[in-house]
Amino acid sequence: MDKSAVFEEARRAAWVSIWTLIAIGVTEVLISFFSSSLTLFADGLDSLADALVSFVVWFGIRMIHRPKSRLFPFGYTKIESFAAFVAAVVILLLGSFIVYNAYRHFLHPEPVGNYPITMISLAAAGAVSLQRAFKVRNVAKKYDLISLNLDAKNSIKDGTASFLGLGSVIAAFFGIPFMDAVGSIMIAGYIFYMAFTALKESALVLIDAVKNPEMQAEMTRYIEAKFNVKVEKILLRPAGQEFYAQIHVELNKNMSLNDANDIMAKIRLSVISKFETEDTVVIPKPV
Repeated sequence: MDKSAVFEEARRAAWVSIWTLIAIGVTEVLISFFSSSLTLFADGLDSLADALVSFVVWFGIRMIHRPKSRLFPFGYTKIESFAAFVAAVVILLLGSFIVYNAYRHFLHPEPVGNYPITMISLAAAGAVSLQRAFKVRNVAKKYDLISLNLDAKNSIKDGTASFLGLGSVIAAFFGIPFMDAVGSIMIAGYIFYMAFTALKESALVLIDAVKNPEMQAEMTRYIEAKFNVKVEKILLRPAGQEFYAQIHVELNKNMSLNDANDIMAKIRLSVISKFETEDTVVIPKPV
């Protein structure tokens, strides 16, 4: 299957995930107004936060293969990370809002108005989220897409949070009213963890941090063994899920210009093929 078909299926999976999570979140929030369940309200906001993450994944997959332009000569690969950073900030605000309301309800517990509807809603939300998550994860594994796999993990987290909230509501039903507030705080903990992870990952990409130092060592061994040249250093720059590579090699100063160009071109094409790097540049240094 060609790359365009791969990313079309991935975009479709992320798009369905967005609307599934939005439907779950809106439904839970609306029902929480009638049931007065803070846990159900928090779980609804959690689903909406995950829908935002799914949107970032969909947006990133959509933008990553747009042609480069004069304004963006390195392409649009970091837009996904920037969008994830903004989404994480929004998610932190949602989590803070949940904790604030949970603290108030913990001090002054209010009974849940309709336990059966609340329990059914949480159980249904958890089941749908997990079912959707496993479908998305299958697509992610099929094509080895890291961003889509992250989306699947968030949906699995959303499903488990719903069942965690269900346990809290059941505890409230059996005479521990403040457990509804405790359940919402635990769901907020899930949200904060997700936001922290997104902030960390996106910030590292935005400041060009390389999280795979072993890749440089592997590239060095590969080039030196295959082309019998000395590699002085390799500089990597993350570009979404891929890397730009700048390879500094030492060549015999008596080598002809044609021979030097020939081996540099071979190194470049071989590295691109072997390590799937983007815009690989080979820079010679005379020995």
